[in-house]
Amino acid sequence: MMKNSISRVLAAATVAISVLTSSHVAQAVTFDFNFSFSNPESFGGGHITGIVRGLTEGTSNATSVEILGNTENFGLGGYIGPPETNTFINLWKVESGAVTHVDFVSYIDNTPGAGSDCCVLYLWFFPPTGAAEGALRLRSNYTPYPEGDLGLRFTPVPLPASGGLLFAAIMGVAGVRRWNKSSA
Repeated sequence: MMKNSISRVLAAATVAISVLTSSHVAQAVTFDFNFSFSNPESFGGGHITGIVRGLTEGTSNATSVEILGNTENFGLGGYIGPPETNTFINLWKVESGAVTHVDFVSYIDNTPGAGSDCCVLYLWFFPPTGAAEGALRLRSNYTPYPEGDLGLRFTPVPLPASGGLLFAAIMGVAGVRRWNKSSA
């Protein structure tokens, strides 16, 4: 009798902790991806790194795309979000937690050290080859789009710590159930 009461209290506590630590469980899972590519010399060169946030499984729009680094020191900043951004195309496809298609074109008007008419960011899959490509150019540079694999790669950002807490809570519930069966 006492074991049943203790196990019920433990099970209830475990469920409560899992609910409290995993707010918005009913929301769709969103994915964030780091990306990098070698910018074509005709577009200003450099190695570009950035992050795309807020994608969901299937076709969706990113909630944030930022250039975090550029070895040529231009184009840093957000391409979705701040009022000074202008996004023309924002279509992404995620399958099994991986980016499988992207069509993205956006520009920012201001970026530190680059003047007031800065940059256009292109991320896309080139249809004939299927290669992922990216380019970042100054808006005053009207060089034709490059073709071929420019090394655009997407890397999933690890789950936040709350994902681990949810997993631990689920394992706790499973452990309590197993303990109940073995003590019965």
